Amino acid sequence: MEWIVILVLAVLSGILGRMGGAAGYHTLWRDVGCSLIAVVAWCVFMGFQWSAWWVYIIVFGLHWAALSSYWDFMFGYDNFWFSGFVTGLAILPMIFINVAVWPILVLRAGLLSIVWGMLHKWLANKPGKFMLWRKDVAEELLRYFFTL
Repeated sequence: MEWIVILVLAVLSGILGRMGGAAGYHTLWRDVGCSLIAVVAWCVFMGFQWSAWWVYIIVFGLHWAALSSYWDFMFGYDNFWFSGFVTGLAILPMIFINVAVWPILVLRAGLLSIVWGMLHKWLANKPGKFMLWRKDVAEELLRYFFTL
């Protein structure tokens, strides 16, 4: 049952991530929406602990910060490889709740780096369609789908 909830949250994250990048919508749809969904997903996955409420707030803030930058100020271009990696690290404070998060943290950071980088390389700014969508739309939907 929890995997169905995670799948629904991932789809919602993909939609909100795309909305945050679409013309006519504010980036807060992505920044706040995807960050909140990520925290909820981790609570579903690991269980919610009232005594660690402060950890969830920190993870939310780190996730928001990670989604707010593509690190162009540091690299001179939008670096989706590094941005995915940093987004993966946003759950770092979860180690205060459960030390077993370390392997998940490393795996998540590595996978998001690869997924974000490859999606940008294969889909962004390329003509044509991917499934039903323009490639840039598909890239954003899929990038934020995998962000959980």
